Amino acid sequence: MVSSQLTTIALFAALACACAPGVRRFPLADPVWVDPDQNTVPERPAPYYSGLQADGADQMVLRPLAELFAFQDPGEAANANAIDEVANSSWFTNRIGYYPMTEEEIARGPCPKEPIDIRGPWTVVEAKPNGFNPGFFIKDAQGNRYLLKADGAQQPERNTAADVIGSRLYHAAGFEVPCYQIAYFDPRILVVDPKAKVEDSQGNERPIAKEDLDYVLSACAKTKGGLVRAGLSLFVKGKPLGPFRYEGTRSDDPNDVIDHRDRRELRGAKVLAALLGHFDSREQNTLDVWVKKGTREFIQHYYIDFGSSFGSRWPIDAVSRRLGFSYYFDAKDVFVDLLTLGLVRRPWDHVTINPGSEIFGYFESREFSVLDWKGGYANPTFERSTLRDLSWMARILARFSADQFRVMVEQGKLSDPRAEKWLTATLLERRQRIFEDVFTRSSPLDRFQIVRRTPGSATQSLCFEDLAIEHDVVHPESVVYKMRFMGGEELDKRLGWHQFSPDDEHPERACIVLPIGYRRPSDLVTASTPPSDPLRYGVLKIFVHQAFTFLPASEIDVHFYDRGPEEGYVLVGIERPEKPVVPSDY
Repeated sequence: MVSSQLTTIALFAALACACAPGVRRFPLADPVWVDPDQNTVPERPAPYYSGLQADGADQMVLRPLAELFAFQDPGEAANANAIDEVANSSWFTNRIGYYPMTEEEIARGPCPKEPIDIRGPWTVVEAKPNGFNPGFFIKDAQGNRYLLKADGAQQPERNTAADVIGSRLYHAAGFEVPCYQIAYFDPRILVVDPKAKVEDSQGNERPIAKEDLDYVLSACAKTKGGLVRAGLSLFVKGKPLGPFRYEGTRSDDPNDVIDHRDRRELRGAKVLAALLGHFDSREQNTLDVWVKKGTREFIQHYYIDFGSSFGSRWPIDAVSRRLGFSYYFDAKDVFVDLLTLGLVRRPWDHVTINPGSEIFGYFESREFSVLDWKGGYANPTFERSTLRDLSWMARILARFSADQFRVMVEQGKLSDPRAEKWLTATLLERRQRIFEDVFTRSSPLDRFQIVRRTPGSATQSLCFEDLAIEHDVVHPESVVYKMRFMGGEELDKRLGWHQFSPDDEHPERACIVLPIGYRRPSDLVTASTPPSDPLRYGVLKIFVHQAFTFLPASEIDVHFYDRGPEEGYVLVGIERPEKPVVPSDY
């Protein structure tokens, strides 16, 4: 246990090593891309039960009271690697953010290639115990177990489509999710296992009766031909252990050594929840699973149940309008309303039911802001997310094409093509709002790469992409990059400077020849100086101007080791300061 903890902590701590106080240098090594948190856990951890009422009381009342007089400084995430990315782990796997994905991969998500067998029989083995939508557990003819869920009459097809679409988005972004699919089936293929039980309102168990099936089926949408529409969630492999918490660590999991509030992937997931309008992003909609891979047994972490996305409506309309803008109980909003007698206009005052797409309730893009978005109640991890965390996930979202969003929405199998088209467009508009919020406040530069100008040549170029330009957040003509290359023992010696505007032919991608100035770090040492010597280190500070102003909008620092003119530069680190630190000679 101790060995696993020390290994994990040491790997990430090495990324922040400094050779002098106040001077950060990354090691001459590849960034960490695998977090060793999938080591064998000797004993299976105990299940954790999370009650809805208890968790709600904790997050809405008890925790805010406990932190009322505490100074809250979230700090930066503890598990970003040297190039400001997240390593693969039991929590996250780099997918579309690291390599291109085909539309087929996006559409399939975590599901097997074989389609659901709708010929039956489907055996009902248990009733779904809780949740907003009725359902039950079934087993198909091949022995696969599913949770079958209905939609309800008020917003037909939205709930089941949200599960499928949300799971595809989270999976492609890098998270583990169950396989959600839509099935249209003949209800006559359902048979009830004689041992199947249902729990009544008093908590007493009794056998499932035909009336129980009728109750669930009556909440399902139906086709003109009599087929029933339902959402099917395939059981994940392994032993469920209940949800994971959005704070602290599991004391019975030696692999779990980073406070969940400080995991970048969990902080960055706020962006995905906000994009979908998934206000029910609480710990009950997560799942820890005890899995076996080869000879190793460990905990794999899942997100589950995205059905509350896309404008899920509550019986009280005033609550439905506020979802995404205010908590179920938001003391700050209540206080302002009381103080101003309700005269302050709120974003939810301007939202309306979408004409022609009523099934999506108040889901919209005009009033949406990822910076201000709130779930049903405070999520401890989301509350600690910084601009760097949001920017990290926004960069992953930028890798999705518009067609890939269309393909994800198509998996929801909405019967009305207009609703499908509207939802795709609204998701893309909300994503654009995210880009506008994030890429104008933090550096939009990404995909840094050192390339040789020509094969065999010693001349190198540093290339990067500007996501703000690529996604039409800013116009290329208003963008200027100003650079300072710093070296020396304290990294305070200016070795060169440069500034330029994006090229007309490919404004979203730029390449500059290295070195950018008249000197390079290797000029400060002899040829025999070791490659990792501190004097071979340099930092290229890139200040991004997105308007004709003196002060830049953002800064990004690219760290190098210089092995000399022949062997060239090695990129070892990337930092994104929260605010630009403009040099005195700017």
